[in-house]
Amino acid sequence: MKTLVVGNSLDVLPIVQNILDQNKDEQVTLFTTEGVLPYDRSLLPSLVADADAEKNIYKTAEIFLSAYHPQLVTTENLARISVKRRHLTTEKKAQIGYDRLVVVDTGHLILPHVKGHQKTGVFDCWRLSSIKALKKHLPFADSLTVIVSNIQGLNMACALSNLKKEVTVISSGSGLLPDIFDEESGLLLKQILEGRGIRVFSENTIEEILGDVEVKAVKLKSGKVLASDTVIFDEAKADIRMLSEPTLTDDDKICIEDCFKPPLLPFAPVHFGLDVLDGFYAGWTKLPEGGREYLKFDGPQNVYKKIYAHGDHLAGLVVFNAPQDKERLSGILQRQDNITGKEEEIL
Repeated sequence: MKTLVVGNSLDVLPIVQNILDQNKDEQVTLFTTEGVLPYDRSLLPSLVADADAEKNIYKTAEIFLSAYHPQLVTTENLARISVKRRHLTTEKKAQIGYDRLVVVDTGHLILPHVKGHQKTGVFDCWRLSSIKALKKHLPFADSLTVIVSNIQGLNMACALSNLKKEVTVISSGSGLLPDIFDEESGLLLKQILEGRGIRVFSENTIEEILGDVEVKAVKLKSGKVLASDTVIFDEAKADIRMLSEPTLTDDDKICIEDCFKPPLLPFAPVHFGLDVLDGFYAGWTKLPEGGREYLKFDGPQNVYKKIYAHGDHLAGLVVFNAPQDKERLSGILQRQDNITGKEEEIL
């Protein structure tokens, strides 16, 4: 059995591990779609301001590949996959055959269908190639617009703000990240960003990107036009159009990586904010049915701690600017300690 695993995110690693753990003699080929080792996409925003950060995105893959040894292809670009003929074709016309196919990502994304999204100065924040192109663009950019609907977009806005660029955030909700946080947490997050000089236009979307060839401005749903020379999307769909004859067998699988999917509750622990704020959440980030919530807030310092309890245990937490409490609260959540009657105390 020859298995071909296609993708460049860390999601490919547990797939390869599972296959080889079940049969160490199976022939597994890992085809990376961006010409580099699998990498941690969540770290890409940090590359914008730190030239040395790129080596960190490969660490997990390097450790993994020292223990597991699939046939690794990192020097070819994907042209198409023929499901019927059961082979992958590269841009150099090389072919890689397989018996079983697992596609995690293709290295190509489809941006939201906003008019003008193909202009020069439009980027996504999920691919290393896009981040490198953005870094080359930044010395000539002054006004940057980031659509923020997830943590990747928020971290990108924070990273650009740290470069002393004029950053504008567009959010569809009244606060920020309504798919993750409740309204109270989202509104405070918006307030913190505005306090650091980031403009936030809430309950809005980009209707059109203006300019002849290069980005010159964006038109919002509200009708307002903002000067902008850069637009960054934090949402994208995996482009699977290179999968010809899309008829899969029972052995094949299309499992587009999690970062391109809508978020699911409860959340695994996530750190965010880079140097604009120290943010952290884990478990439930909105009040679960039948649950209870408790809050402690220090306005002058923007220290915010909200916990969610369900039954006798902690079900989730959201923490802004209280790094000393993250490990303690995470421990209570992970151990499922009985906190009945101690909810206010543990804040």
